[in-house]
Amino acid sequence: MERGAEQLISSVERQTHLLHFIEQRQRVTVAQICDYFSVSPATARRDLDALAERGKIQRVHGGAIPIRQAPPELPVVSRIADQLDEKQRIGHATAELIADGDTVFLGNGTTVLEVARNLLAHKNLTVITNSLMVLNLMADSPDATVISLGGQLRRAELSMIGHITEQALAELRADKVIIGVHAIDAKHGLTSQYLPEAITDRAILKIG
Repeated sequence: MERGAEQLISSVERQTHLLHFIEQRQRVTVAQICDYFSVSPATARRDLDALAERGKIQRVHGGAIPIRQAPPELPVVSRIADQLDEKQRIGHATAELIADGDTVFLGNGTTVLEVARNLLAHKNLTVITNSLMVLNLMADSPDATVISLGGQLRRAELSMIGHITEQALAELRADKVIIGVHAIDAKHGLTSQYLPEAITDRAILKIG
């Protein structure tokens, strides 16, 4: 786009060009935007704020950078062998925090599955789960009472989520809750990239 052309296009079109400009350069300043698009600093900031509100860019001091999208997560069965040694150590350490006779919620995910493996020798456990893999594993524990939650099947994770799951959770309580998360943010806490699962996870955390 030629400089000065912003006078002939709408703000939406200019923001589209601006987004492409940011993606090409990876980091831009307000001054660079003003120079390239021949706009005022106030207009440049408004355009950046509009793009940031739409989740297209991230505002940084004096300018902006593009949003870097995380690659889609592989299905749970494809992740079982990933970082297996670390998962096994986490599973062993977590299981040591659970006492015989506890009621424990075990969520979905390959790390939680390793926790479940380490609970097979525990006595008189009550295990609540929305994970088909955990359910299948704990079925081999004769000393465990296993409560399986219904709901909508999330095929990628082999887990149950949604309103039916959340309604069942409202009737239950657990001594300890073990779930897997995508990331932990210092400001926002536990995070998930899939909104329906995040809503179910909130209901899960309330029972512990």
